[in-house]
Amino acid sequence: MKKQAPKNLKIVAHRKKIDDLFEKISSIPDSADKSEWSKYLCVLVSGYIEESLRVLLEEYCENRASDTIQNFVSKHISRVTNCNTKKIEEILGSFDETLKNNFTDQIVANSEIKDEIKNSIDSIIANRHSIVHGRNVGISYAQVLKYYENVKKAVEILEIIIKKTHHIN
Repeated sequence: MKKQAPKNLKIVAHRKKIDDLFEKISSIPDSADKSEWSKYLCVLVSGYIEESLRVLLEEYCENRASDTIQNFVSKHISRVTNCNTKKIEEILGSFDETLKNNFTDQIVANSEIKDEIKNSIDSIIANRHSIVHGRNVGISYAQVLKYYENVKKAVEILEIIIKKTHHIN
């Protein structure tokens, strides 16, 4: 699958804010401070996954469903959290099994290391869960950055497959 940057303006704006914050935090010299900021970055990356999925699925419904159905879908997916790989696949499968299968196939095909994209998504979500519940998390800036690079690949894959499968322009 040919990689491309997101084209959806909401996703692009969200990604830019996170990219800018990664850039700012990269220059923090104190490793303990950088580690604390990395927890915040982890939470933001988790939100990026969730919001990107919402935006793309709402866009998918815009020209395919009545206002009533669009409203139902928007309300239902607005409550979606903890979007690990399994949950993303379940949500995609509830729309169209082809979306689920394409996503699963593409995150495998686009992983440089076996299950790298899947594991990055799942690690971001697991760490976010621990962070927001006050558990001790030893996540480094380098780890979060690597996970984020893979999450960006996953969001690009989502955008491509949803648009390709359903011809969204």
